[in-house]
Amino acid sequence: MDQDFARLGAELKAARLRKRPRITQPEAAEALGVGRSTIQKMESEKASQVTPTTVRAYARLLGWADGSVGQVLAGGEPTMTPEDGAAGGNTAPQGLGLSPLVEHELRSGKVLESQVFNLGPDESDGQIIVVLQGRKDATPEEVERIAARYRQARRHLQGISSDRGEVAES
Repeated sequence: MDQDFARLGAELKAARLRKRPRITQPEAAEALGVGRSTIQKMESEKASQVTPTTVRAYARLLGWADGSVGQVLAGGEPTMTPEDGAAGGNTAPQGLGLSPLVEHELRSGKVLESQVFNLGPDESDGQIIVVLQGRKDATPEEVERIAARYRQARRHLQGISSDRGEVAES
């Protein structure tokens, strides 16, 4: 079956326009961490030029349940999340206020480790928060390979953290 990207774009645009409070393309772009042109592509027949992860994150921002993008591409209708319902819901970020793209990635994998690196001796100096993640069905060998790569990257992150080397484990 052909995938109908023009219909997907029209459905995404209609969902954004129905959302209450209303969300503009620039606001959606900022929430997703993408440019406005990416939103414009997704709301047109050019959605196939955008990564599927970004399209799914945009759909979630608009209140669509997981799987709705595929449903629309196959000729069906999107399913709204329970909290959004047909009215379009609220655009305020839920939980920690992470972008929908980051929230999707965190939900789609298995957290292997997390760590906080302080950028200075004071809390006000800022922090880098790292979440090491792998596929949910990763084999022990894949997990070990990911962990080995992280150990190398961690040395670099520790080098830019505070001079005293303070690292808060989480």
